[in-house]
Order: sequence, then C-alpha cells, then structure tokens
Amino acid sequence: MVYPERQLADWVAIRYSADHIFDYIELDEEHAIFEISIPGEWIGKTIGQLDIRKKYNINIMALKTNDIMDLKISSDTQLLKDSTMLVLGETKHIQKCFHI
Repeated sequence: MVYPERQLADWVAIRYSADHIFDYIELDEEHAIFEISIPGEWIGKTIGQLDIRKKYNINIMALKTNDIMDLKISSDTQLLKDSTMLVLGETKHIQKCFHI
C-alpha cells in the first residue's frame, strides 16, 4: 500500500535534517539511495583507497558534477570537491556513515 503523505513527510524530514543531503529515495523499509555531498576527508582520494564498500557497507552508484551524472565508477575513481555522490545501502549504514 502506498501512503504518499507519509513518504513525503519522511523525505522532507531527511532532506532538511542536514544541508549535505540533496535527495533521498526510499526503496523499502531498510534500503535507500541518497544523493549526498562528499565528506571533506574523502576529497581527493579514490574509492579504492577509502574501501567504502567494506568499511561502511554502502555502494557508490554514481558521482554528479555540474549536473552531469557519471555512472562509470571504479576503485580508481577519485572523489572531487564540487561533486555529490549517489550512495545505495541499508538506511542505517548510510545514516551512520554520513551522520544523518
């Protein structure tokens, strides 16, 4: 069953709880996709250097720079200052990693 009011309320609460969250899509009760700014300590490093999947149990699906989406992500992909990233995972892992 779909409850649009609840979904909108959840989206607004998450979206406006932090200024580093740009979008949020709930996939089910436990999983979501977030568009989020790249943490300062990650800038200039590669995904492989950070070992994001193993350390945080999340996946980076894409990077977005100047409204251009890059879906060709590999361990050699460098995280840049003016980019955002789309991350997929269990909501609790994403919230813990990015202090949401």
